[in-house]
Amino acid sequence: MIRITLLTLLIAYLSAYAWKDWFRTACWLVLLMAVFQHPDMPKAIAGVPGLNHWNFLFLNTVFAWLSDRKKRKLEWEMPSGIKFLLWCYSFLIVMSVIRYFSDSSGVSELFEAMGRHAPSRLSETNEFLFNCFKWVVPGMIIFDGCRTRKQFNFAMIVLALMYILLALQVIKAMKLGSLAIDGDALQKKAIKIISNSVGFHRVNMSMMLSGAFWAVFCLKEVVTTKQYWLYILPSCFAIFLGMALTGGRTGYGTWAIIGALFCLFKWRKYILLLPILVMSILTFTPSAIDRLTQGFSPEDEAIENTETDFAGESIDLNSVTSGRVIAWPLVWDSIKDAPFFGYGRVAMQNIGLTLNIREEYGEGEKFPHPHNAYLEWLLDNGFIGAMPVFLFYILMIKYSWSLFRDKSNKIYVVTGGVAFSLIAAFLIASSGSQTFYPREGAVGMWAAIGILLRVHIERIKKRNGKTSSLIE
Repeated sequence: MIRITLLTLLIAYLSAYAWKDWFRTACWLVLLMAVFQHPDMPKAIAGVPGLNHWNFLFLNTVFAWLSDRKKRKLEWEMPSGIKFLLWCYSFLIVMSVIRYFSDSSGVSELFEAMGRHAPSRLSETNEFLFNCFKWVVPGMIIFDGCRTRKQFNFAMIVLALMYILLALQVIKAMKLGSLAIDGDALQKKAIKIISNSVGFHRVNMSMMLSGAFWAVFCLKEVVTTKQYWLYILPSCFAIFLGMALTGGRTGYGTWAIIGALFCLFKWRKYILLLPILVMSILTFTPSAIDRLTQGFSPEDEAIENTETDFAGESIDLNSVTSGRVIAWPLVWDSIKDAPFFGYGRVAMQNIGLTLNIREEYGEGEKFPHPHNAYLEWLLDNGFIGAMPVFLFYILMIKYSWSLFRDKSNKIYVVTGGVAFSLIAAFLIASSGSQTFYPREGAVGMWAAIGILLRVHIERIKKRNGKTSSLIE
């Protein structure tokens, strides 16, 4: 009760403060994602669906932003190409929902077979439409307001703090002793405890922390040696422990891939530390190693038609892919039947794939979606609908990598490194989970995208001989 009261007072203060400085309150919206998803946080005020503390602050921030930028006549400086892609992205989300609402008989049949009531139109509208845009808006506000170095520093600190707080919550909930149990037990424990104690699914948390580690590490470029040892390294260590405790194999691999890219192309001296790092992981996190190699051991159980032999070793593809090898071929066949525009939102449920898997394999609960963001988007929106969305993320990777490799100013390196870490983590993890429909776990990434686009624009100004209050 005391925590809720303190949160209410904080939200009341920030809601009033938003009319003085909407940029900082937009950053606070990002930071509050570290606690907002916690099960103890109220999801409604006075019984009104959707009216909660975060949404109340969100609405105040948006209205304050729109009002103030109109008075100050701020120019919306986003590149025209990016604006077009974002409009296409938004249009596709809306159209996918409209198509779903026009025929959702497959979803009704699925829920009837499961003995449950299908979600109401109100809850689906809130989840499929309003929430998708709500999680992106703070990043767009940060883009519009991040025009000075002071604002840039504040946004970066807040973004890093969000991930650090999430990692600390995972460590507190899971306990360090969990690293000593076997991989299967770690996975089962993480599924139950992280969702109940932190509010995010362990898979989403694994993805977020895998990118957050390198994002925070990139901040070393603009701190002193003392701050590096006091803040950056301890924060990275906490985030790494949090990631290890999620039991997310995709997160482990994502962390390694991003680290390898950074070390090969920027920080080659850290390659010398690789043997020490590997030995430390093998010694102190055996459950993470066990979880990572699950399915590659001959002793692992296999199911029919999912066991493959490589160099004399049995590999259980069902275990390695957590059952995705069952769903992905079915999804791909359905994509080929409607390759251009897909089937609309939640197509996997609506065209009967989830129900078919449930009836044939008894695993319908595990496949309400393809567990692959690329396949999900293609199934819902087709290849034509995928073009602008995939192109948008390709450009974000291009912009961030270009900034990261630009040695002319440290702010470029930091911005590019932070954005690349979070975006790449999302895109790599999307091969086994995630979704291109924005949700809670993507708020930090969209904030990083907002900062990335601002610095990208300011760099163009500097190259054209114009002045910039952000880039010295």
